[in-house]
Amino acid sequence: MIVNLTNKRYVARNPFFAVSFCDRLQGMIGRRFYDAGFDAMVFTGCNSIHTLFMVQKIDVIFLDGDNRVVGMRRGLPAWLLWVRCPKAVTTIELPKGTIEHSRTDIGHVINVFEESVPELGSQPVKKRIVGDMESVVPYKESGK
Repeated sequence: MIVNLTNKRYVARNPFFAVSFCDRLQGMIGRRFYDAGFDAMVFTGCNSIHTLFMVQKIDVIFLDGDNRVVGMRRGLPAWLLWVRCPKAVTTIELPKGTIEHSRTDIGHVINVFEESVPELGSQPVKKRIVGDMESVVPYKESGK
């Protein structure tokens, strides 16, 4: 589950984490969200993507090491060679319109629940910020 903690809205309910080399290599090539059984593809340790050979437009959210949105692209078409956000450490590919629907914006904090990916439990970008959605309380920025 991917949740925007800043505005308390779901970004994706059934994400796919591209962990293996083959999953990362294929990405969304030849796939459609929902037909594939997921509504987001998450790439950790990644700050750039391409849309070569894709069959649908996508939205992309780029997160820094604190899971803060540092870049977004809406409705990316197929055949773009390189889309990059230098500050990002995690990239989330989503169906077109998801950014608008979830009202996500630059600076928002996104929680990608670590229990969805046991293989990534020790990576720092997979911080467990909250438990279940029912336990979410109004989020306030820390004094950083």
